[in-house]
Amino acid sequence: MKKIICPTDFSTTANNAVEYAAQLAREINTALEIVNVQSLSPASPILSGIEASKYAAPTSATLKKMCNDINQTFHIPCSYKVEITSETLDEAIPAESTEDSLIVMGTNGMDDLYQYIFGTNTYHVIKKTKCPVLIIPEGVIYKTIKNITLPWDYKCNSKSVYFQLKNLFGVFNPEITFLHISRQEKPVSDNVFRTLKEDVYSCIGKEEIVLFAQLYSESPKEFANSIDDYMADNKADLLAIAYYDRGKLKNIFHGTIVKELSETAQYPLLVSHVAI
Repeated sequence: MKKIICPTDFSTTANNAVEYAAQLAREINTALEIVNVQSLSPASPILSGIEASKYAAPTSATLKKMCNDINQTFHIPCSYKVEITSETLDEAIPAESTEDSLIVMGTNGMDDLYQYIFGTNTYHVIKKTKCPVLIIPEGVIYKTIKNITLPWDYKCNSKSVYFQLKNLFGVFNPEITFLHISRQEKPVSDNVFRTLKEDVYSCIGKEEIVLFAQLYSESPKEFANSIDDYMADNKADLLAIAYYDRGKLKNIFHGTIVKELSETAQYPLLVSHVAI
């Protein structure tokens, strides 16, 4: 992990995410970069380098002070960048990232009907980036990550999420619980749950120490709500979920779950990209 990238628009939600990112960067011993994206309208004139620098000067001064405060408080390398661009935020932020970085974004859920239908900025960043994205809902304060829930979907590709968690948060030595979702509470569900354990160990190795849990959700449309309820009941510090990079039509169902969780979660949510 080379750095954490945290976009900000100086809102309360974004400031909370910056503070969360700074504390996390200190604990996992990495650098923090704060990015402010100022998207120009298509009708705006193209700014020269000098014009762009003058345009960005007030924001740069604010970010410089923010970085100095973070450096003094958390003792981590902190840099900043003002991106004046014709691109939208969900295009500009992924362009700043690499596969060995982590994006930390604040969210206050859905604001309007458009976001309900098409998704929030956070969700569009998730879709377009290749690195993991950690979503911090408004009002969630930082605490050491000791308990992680990881829904398992019977694809050995998902093991990359597990090892990514170990890589990101191994310093905390967290408990990781593999969550199995059954549609109905029947004997066959218990058999599948036992198979889950064998499936997990075949992917990650039997020397790993993990936990297992099972919940029931009758309809796939309710999976996101069921996971939300599970997280509320069990007070896990983080939910980790895979986002599969594949064709649009094949990703509709799984993408919907990620979209819903990114809009409703009241806990830190880590979304990891998994190649198919």
